[in-house]
Amino acid sequence: MKPEDYGITRTAMEDIAAASPDLIIPLGDFGSQGKIGSVEGLEEAEAFLRQAGAPLRPILGNHDMERESGPGKQPKGTMQERFLRMFELDCPYGVLEYDNYRFFFAATENQSPDSCYDVQEVFATDEQFDWLKAKLKERPGVPVIFFTHAPPVGAGLRTVPRVHVRSTNAYLDENHNPYRWYELFKHTPEIVLWFSAHYHLSHGHPDSHTYRFGTHFFMTGVHGAAFTRDGNRQSRILDIDTDGVKVLTLDHIKREVTEEGGWAHTGQLDTLVQQPRLEPVYVHAVSVGEAPAVKGGLVPLSPTRCIVSTTDGFSWEAEPWVEGVFGTYHIGPALTSVAACGNQLWMAWGNEAGATDRHSPWRFVRDEKGPWPFIKTTLAETATALAAHPAGGVWVAAGHELKHVMLTADNGALAVIGHAALEEPSAALIADGESLWSLSATGKLYAYDAQQQSFVYMRQVLAWDSWSGYNVSLHSEHGQLLLTSTNGHNMYVTSLPAKISQTSDLQVISLGAHRVLAIAAGEAYAAAVNRQEVVRMETGEGKVATACRAVAADSYDRCDAVYVSVGQASEGSRPLLQKWTI
Repeated sequence: MKPEDYGITRTAMEDIAAASPDLIIPLGDFGSQGKIGSVEGLEEAEAFLRQAGAPLRPILGNHDMERESGPGKQPKGTMQERFLRMFELDCPYGVLEYDNYRFFFAATENQSPDSCYDVQEVFATDEQFDWLKAKLKERPGVPVIFFTHAPPVGAGLRTVPRVHVRSTNAYLDENHNPYRWYELFKHTPEIVLWFSAHYHLSHGHPDSHTYRFGTHFFMTGVHGAAFTRDGNRQSRILDIDTDGVKVLTLDHIKREVTEEGGWAHTGQLDTLVQQPRLEPVYVHAVSVGEAPAVKGGLVPLSPTRCIVSTTDGFSWEAEPWVEGVFGTYHIGPALTSVAACGNQLWMAWGNEAGATDRHSPWRFVRDEKGPWPFIKTTLAETATALAAHPAGGVWVAAGHELKHVMLTADNGALAVIGHAALEEPSAALIADGESLWSLSATGKLYAYDAQQQSFVYMRQVLAWDSWSGYNVSLHSEHGQLLLTSTNGHNMYVTSLPAKISQTSDLQVISLGAHRVLAIAAGEAYAAAVNRQEVVRMETGEGKVATACRAVAADSYDRCDAVYVSVGQASEGSRPLLQKWTI
């Protein structure tokens, strides 16, 4: 607004008050020209906002932070501190919880001077994003309505090419990591509505309301005459009732509520939450080697390439989509464990462990008696399990010891560092970020305490996995196999329609969002544990040997593809590496 438009602003507040709102959500950029981005601008705007006489839950916009973001001269934290005191908030971003729905608020934050490409970017720190993402997991199935200053990329809302697109601040985190917001709404069915402003455009454009992946996105206009880009002055009304929800327009020129750019849904908000059906789909396959894969012998190198370590002593690099097998990383005894970390493929066999650069053209063993791996070390006891270490290299379970094996600074040797004693030898190490578990051959699960450098007994399980904070386990109860999925907020259990077989045949793979791939009695099952859905995968006549996620380590916390190793279907046939989407 401009000072000469104070009358228009007062009239807009009267319009809002006449609508009798339960809550007013200003979407940022507070104060008149010359004051915006300062405490004076905040205080100027607050005086008008209070006139409507309803509770306020505002968020900060990009112009609110422009004086202190990046190289800005205003002391860092000035706006946020006054904003929090003014509106009695603990944090600039947050959640309002209701019985049947949730309001999520994302705030613009200061950019670091060394990574600020546009001071007016609608920027959110990793801390804020991670907090919001974690909160979304707390009430699965409950609809969420998001409020941000700018929309996320992928929303498809109308932009202003000569202003925001040119300035590279059209979307949330545009110069940093805009895609994380896209992945957030794409993979969170609970996000049903999303309101943003930023463009100073009204609601009547064909792309002022869009629908993507189950989320309705709405442009929100401005009330002032000086800053509208299309001559209209409008606010949004969100009307949630027991039997439906409406999005309407409060027109500040006509001074009435209209249906321009509006939308309505009959039924409660939770009927908008579209849980995807569990439909495993076979994509493609390639025959690999002449013997089945060892349990845990599949390691994804990329979304298209996978290592298949087999019982006859090979570790093949295969790409199902082109039906190609390009070479083997080793020829010799069957590996007890294999893992990828960074540029290295790590292998364990007997009392030895080593690594080969998986990007080197010399990574394959071309001579039957050729040396492998590139570099190795001899341990005092048999190495039974490997897992990627968050600092590089691998965790190695050898006998009753846990070790960290990594390349030295010059990559010319391996350093072996002892970390903790194991209560009993490990059959599998499971790493998820900084967390580590050891599963013994007797089914005892231990969690590693990094501070104490010791393992703590957790419970008895038949199989265990963890990925992106989703822990999944398999156990038996009254002769039935039960799948359990937890993520620190919720726990779900469902039964697996399979016979209890040898523990060595059982495996679970966490796919995120309480989705699991389970292997039992030579069959593969896809499960959405939170929805009590289990589907047997039609992998063919061969016995399923093992499986893994078909993703890289930095993927979003939901995996939609898996690799499955299937043994020979009949005499003369070959084992298959299949890729499936779930």
